[in-house]
Amino acid sequence: MKNHFFITVLLCLAGSYAQAQTVNDELELQAFARRYMAAYNAQDHVAIGKMYTDDAVRIDQNGQQIKGAENIAAYFAEQFRLNNATLLIRQTGINWSDAEHAWVAKGNYEVYGRTYVYDIEIDMAGSYANAMQKKNGEWKIAKAVLGPVDLSAIKDEIQALNNTWATAYNAGDAATILDLYADDAISMPDGEPALVGKAAIKKDLETSFANRKTTVTVAFETKEVFGDERMVTETGTVAVRNAAGELLYTEKYMTLWEKRKGRWLVIREIYNHDSKEK
Repeated sequence: MKNHFFITVLLCLAGSYAQAQTVNDELELQAFARRYMAAYNAQDHVAIGKMYTDDAVRIDQNGQQIKGAENIAAYFAEQFRLNNATLLIRQTGINWSDAEHAWVAKGNYEVYGRTYVYDIEIDMAGSYANAMQKKNGEWKIAKAVLGPVDLSAIKDEIQALNNTWATAYNAGDAATILDLYADDAISMPDGEPALVGKAAIKKDLETSFANRKTTVTVAFETKEVFGDERMVTETGTVAVRNAAGELLYTEKYMTLWEKRKGRWLVIREIYNHDSKEK
């Protein structure tokens, strides 16, 4: 009985240690992603090359491979010679891969800017999965695989923006809400003419706050997103409750979000109530 108890304690301690290591690794890999982004935006191909193992492999969205840290660094040197671009990275998590025998850091990225020749706009995005190895206490990329954007991660981003919208609405904070709209946005409310432009949306929102007689709170739930890394259509629902938390009414909506200079902004929206009474 004592032996059984002792073994159980050891297993629990081992599990706790593994979990702690996972948290620590994730924080370190988040920091790695920030350093990578900083090196790219400084156009420092030498620093980027040092972030790969000597025998690393980089596979782009078209399946083209570059092998070796030196060749990967040379690839970025040529990109920096031709383009003036900014990289944004959002790491969404890490998981252990038995196949790679390594931690795999996953996330989405976006590159935007302009070419030096002909001044052509650059706007591309996608997902990445980096198999990471720790060499002498330093994380390095052993294998980088680029793919299409991860819509599940975008859905989480849109839900977070909706949470910001709801918190601001509940606090009567019009400025924060308006910051989520593009200047040329169009809002199509239930039973009213369309609000064309941010100024019209601002006026309607301020009037709504001024006329609000009772305390209500709203909560959004993003149901689905469709599209790509530049533009997505969201469908969702809204629940409106009174100060006691009782459900007053519900709504449904569809929002078109566009990414402009690294930010998701509302450019079109339409919504209506689920019943005539509200």
